[in-house]
Amino acid sequence: MVRPWVASGDVIHVDIDGDGLRWAGETVRASENCTIRVIVPKDGGSAAARQTVLETFHRLGTTGEDISQFRMVALDIPPEAGLQRIRKLLEHGEAKGWWHWEEGCVTAAWRAGAGTKED
Repeated sequence: MVRPWVASGDVIHVDIDGDGLRWAGETVRASENCTIRVIVPKDGGSAAARQTVLETFHRLGTTGEDISQFRMVALDIPPEAGLQRIRKLLEHGEAKGWWHWEEGCVTAAWRAGAGTKED
């Protein structure tokens, strides 16, 4: 199965081209983790605003990383996290203008909770 995105913990096949560059290939084993990207416009996407987002979602069972050059964070959501609570908070925050979010790599469990499309 080739997926356009991968999540933390996924095992993928890697191809090496003639120049020695590595290219992600087929997913060998999916981790069941989800990746959600959150763009943070508050305070110009400041480091403090991004850190607040990470800490807020951490309380719901996620981990994540700050991607400062794009004023965003990437949330790693394990299958045991409260998926519905996380989705509700994402939707609430977007409605309030706190952030914009998109699904990077999601699982069937995530899609089942919202009726989203396949990857």
